[in-house]
Amino acid sequence: MIKPIRIRHSEILARAYAALGADQQAELRKAHYARVRQRAREIIERAEAQRRLAAQARLAAHKALLSVADAFTKICDSTTSTVDQERWRESRKLVERELQKILGTRRRR
Repeated sequence: MIKPIRIRHSEILARAYAALGADQQAELRKAHYARVRQRAREIIERAEAQRRLAAQARLAAHKALLSVADAFTKICDSTTSTVDQERWRESRKLVERELQKILGTRRRR
């Protein structure tokens, strides 16, 4: 039976540091930590952009919900057929339910 190979990030760095001189070790550590910080900044920026887009979507859904309510009220008032009015009410419920799903999404902080 063959033993599985275990490669760990910390082991690789330790070997690299051991093979280098003191000046090169400091330079390697500095470059490594700079990459880690840059990656962390990118992750934070991406999360903030996603939060901003979600907030914009909720705001747009809220505005659309108000417009939909007004539009369906006007179309129902414009027709005299009870069958047509009932169809418009069903359509209104469907549209409002979908917009409520967007509004109901949780805000992450």
